[in-house]
Amino acid sequence: MADQRLKAYRKDTRGNITIISALCMLSMTLCLALAIDSAGQLNTRKLMQAALDSASLTGAKVVARGGHSDDEVKTLVINAFHSNMLTGRGDLTCGTPTVDLDADTGDVSVDAECTYPTMLGGSLTPKTLSIEETSTARGARKYIDVAMVLDVSGSMRGTKIEALKTAAKNGAKMLLDAGQPGDIRVSTVSYSTTVNAGQYGRYAVGEDVDLSGTFGWWEQGCVTERVGDGAWDDRAPAEGAWVTEGYYCPSIPMLPLTASLTDFENNIDYLYAGGGTAGHIGIAWGWYLISPKWEDIWPEDSTPLAYNAHDSAKAIILMTDGEFNRAYHAPYGNSHEQAVKLCEEIRDTGILIFSVAFQAPTEGQETLKSCAGVESRYYEASSDTELINAYEDIAALLTELRLVE
Repeated sequence: MADQRLKAYRKDTRGNITIISALCMLSMTLCLALAIDSAGQLNTRKLMQAALDSASLTGAKVVARGGHSDDEVKTLVINAFHSNMLTGRGDLTCGTPTVDLDADTGDVSVDAECTYPTMLGGSLTPKTLSIEETSTARGARKYIDVAMVLDVSGSMRGTKIEALKTAAKNGAKMLLDAGQPGDIRVSTVSYSTTVNAGQYGRYAVGEDVDLSGTFGWWEQGCVTERVGDGAWDDRAPAEGAWVTEGYYCPSIPMLPLTASLTDFENNIDYLYAGGGTAGHIGIAWGWYLISPKWEDIWPEDSTPLAYNAHDSAKAIILMTDGEFNRAYHAPYGNSHEQAVKLCEEIRDTGILIFSVAFQAPTEGQETLKSCAGVESRYYEASSDTELINAYEDIAALLTELRLVE
């Protein structure tokens, strides 16, 4: 009898559709809820990030201006975050943000955690979801030393060199206009087959240079890469730590740090394109121009800031339109290899490197990407306008309040 009942039950398929439909509806409901929660999570992250960015920028601005205690700054930042979150979704519950202040850099970092209820409220999914976000902002530094390292090789002839002149002068004007007289300074070194050290060549090479002579390129103060123990650092010229003389270089010598826009523009106006592309030599001299270890070489008004000077920043703006293709001491590698190593050493000192590839081939782009170190400091310019915009953007980044994380 029991077997007959079991067989009858097995044959009875009434209600199967209802059960299957119920299971499908349950699955669909769960999938829909998860999709809604996922979208809600994304929107919440965006809302939190915007609120945190605004709060960290508020704090960085207050720190840069000075006159407030750490506790006062933290209170302002926390209030700014909560005020911004009030304009978002009303079902969020946010704890008190954690605010960290870096006295050395002026950075203001804000971390926050918020929770919100899920669609199904704990029935089939967690009752709430938690989201953590962070933001770091930095106020503009008061004291800034900048070295512009400019490619004036033969491929820069024509409209390209004119665009570079405009870009460099616009960038310098923005930098110098942003600070009090003397607080921000710019320098420049142009490179082609070598670098023209001008009157400073006698200190760099360790022997007098006849600047008035025209019998050979060395008489103009041309220098190549450094060799020996000083090849990869910025130690000051001394016995056994000289750079070496070169054979052809730009007609205009480098310009040490200056707060005079007129002096800078006069140097830039005389740039002339010609020769090869020894970019690594330009990079090295860009470093020397803003290195405190070279303070005895440069004029008193051009003395570089110390690496750890309070409220300061140092930057190199490097550009090329080609591939680094000239080097003079084979054991040290080709121009690209030397450039990459030099850039690594420079960044280790805290100097920022911004690089601009101006209609450059792939090889040149890769060199400049490596030198910048991070994507946000690398620019590609395919036109004169984009080159000018790049320099103006870099100047703004160096002198304006900004997010760094």
